[in-house]
Amino acid sequence: MANLFLEFEKSAEKQPQTVWITHEDLDFTFQGILAASKRLASKLRELAPGHTESDINIGLLSANLPGFVVGLYGILAADKVAVPINFMLNPKEMRTIGSHAGIRILIAAGPFYEQALEISESLGLAVLRAEDFLSDGPVPEGPSATRAGDDTAVLMYTSGTTGDPKGVELTHTNLFANCVDTQESFGLRPDQTFVCALPLFHSFGLTTMLLLSNYLGARLVLVTQFQPPKLAEIFNKYPNCIFFGVAPHFRFLAQFARVKKVKYTNLELCMAGGAALPMDVKDDFEAATGVTLFQGYGLSEASPVVSLNSFGKHKPGTVGPPLFNVEVEVWDDNGNRLPDGEVGELMTRGKNVMKGYYKKPEVTAQTVTADGWLHTGDIAKIDDDGFITIAGRKKELIICAGENIYPLEIEDVLNSHPSVSEAAVVGIPHRTKGEEAKAFVALVPESSVKVSELRQLCRENLAAFKVPAEFEIRESLPKGPTGKILKRVLAEEAKSGP
Repeated sequence: MANLFLEFEKSAEKQPQTVWITHEDLDFTFQGILAASKRLASKLRELAPGHTESDINIGLLSANLPGFVVGLYGILAADKVAVPINFMLNPKEMRTIGSHAGIRILIAAGPFYEQALEISESLGLAVLRAEDFLSDGPVPEGPSATRAGDDTAVLMYTSGTTGDPKGVELTHTNLFANCVDTQESFGLRPDQTFVCALPLFHSFGLTTMLLLSNYLGARLVLVTQFQPPKLAEIFNKYPNCIFFGVAPHFRFLAQFARVKKVKYTNLELCMAGGAALPMDVKDDFEAATGVTLFQGYGLSEASPVVSLNSFGKHKPGTVGPPLFNVEVEVWDDNGNRLPDGEVGELMTRGKNVMKGYYKKPEVTAQTVTADGWLHTGDIAKIDDDGFITIAGRKKELIICAGENIYPLEIEDVLNSHPSVSEAAVVGIPHRTKGEEAKAFVALVPESSVKVSELRQLCRENLAAFKVPAEFEIRESLPKGPTGKILKRVLAEEAKSGP
C-alpha cells in the first residue's frame, strides 16, 4: 500500500543531488527537501505526540513556495494529515476551517507567516515557519512513516466561504493512484520540466504538478503568481516544459505571444482543466504558440483527475476518455445507467475516489454509493469511443418551460465573439416559465460590443428558448483560486436584482 512520504523518500534516495524544486532561480535538491521534511517531522512529533484530531491534523498556509513542499512532506513524515489552506480566504474563513479540522499547529511559509501568527491568536495555535527547516543542520533519524494506504493523507477543503465547509479526505492511495494513472495515460517523462502556476493548496496542482514531478524525478518550477512574461522566460530557459492550467491562463498566454511576438521555445505540452475550455481559447492558443492544448476533467473528490485527452487519444471539445483504472458511467436521476450518447449525471469509480467528507457521514453517503460510485454533479454524455463531453453542472441546469438549457452551450457561443473574454450563464426566476437564462460577459481589454450583437449571435447559433433573456456586460467576472468562474455568486446577484 502506498505511503506518500515513503514514495518521496524512495525518489530522494534514487537521485539525492538531482534538483527537484526551483523557485526564483533558487534550486533545491531531492536530498535537501527530504532533510528539511525530516527536521520538521521531528518537531511535529515533539509538539503533537498523540493521535487525537488536534494532534493529527496540521494546517499548511503557503503559496507556491519551497516551504509548501517542506510543510507537506514534513507533515506526512510525522504520520500526520496535511490540511492545506487557501491563502486567499479572509481570516474569518481560515478560522472556520481551522476550527472544523481541529487544527492546533499551523505551518506557514513566506509572507504568510505573519498572517498565520494573527490567526493563531484567536485559535491558540502553535505556528512554525517552514523555511526554518531548510537549514544545513543535522537530520534527525526519527521513526519511519507508518500510515497505511487507506489512511487520510490530505484534508482538502473545497469551500471556506460559507459557515459549513466541506473537507475532502484524500488517502495516500487516492493521491498516489491518481498520480500513477495520470502518468500512464499521459506518458510524461523524467526529462520534462513541470511549470506550476496552479495553487498547490488545490488538488489539481498538488497531484499533477507536485506529486507527479516527484514520482518521475522531474524538475518542478514553482510560480507564485501567474504572469505571462515570467512564464515566457521559464518556457525559454528550462527544457521540455509542460504546463497545466485553466482556460484564462491559456487565453492570456496566447495574447502575450501574439502581441509581444514571443515564442515559447521549450513548451511542449499543455493541459487545461479546472473548468470548461472554450474552443476559441484552444484554437487561439494553438495558432499563437504551435503547441497542442489538451483538455482534461476532474474534481477534488476524485484526487482530482478523472479523464484527459492525450497524444493519439484526442477529440477537441471533449474532456477525453477516462484514466487507466478509472471507470465512468452516465446515470439518470433514478440511478440507472444510460446508453452511450445520452445525457445524464457523470459517475466515476476507482482508487482515486475520496474516503469521504470529514465529519459529514450523511453527505458522504449521498455523494458516494455503497459500491464506490462518486456523484460528480456534472451533466455529461459518453460517445461510442469512450470520450466524455461535459454539458455543465447538474445544479446549474436551467429548465425553461420544461426545456433543458445547458449553460456551457450558450457560453461557447458567446466566447466565440472576438470581443468576449469570458462568459457565464445562470438561471433567473420567471413567473410562468420557471427559469430563463441570463448571460454575464467580460470583454477583451479595449474592446466593446453591444448587447444587441450578442443576442443576435445567440439567435443565429441556438434554439430560440436557449437565447438569454438578459445580458450583462462587466469588467470582470468573480473567480475562485484556480480561475474557475464563481457562478453561484453571479446567480445570487442575478436573483437579488439590481
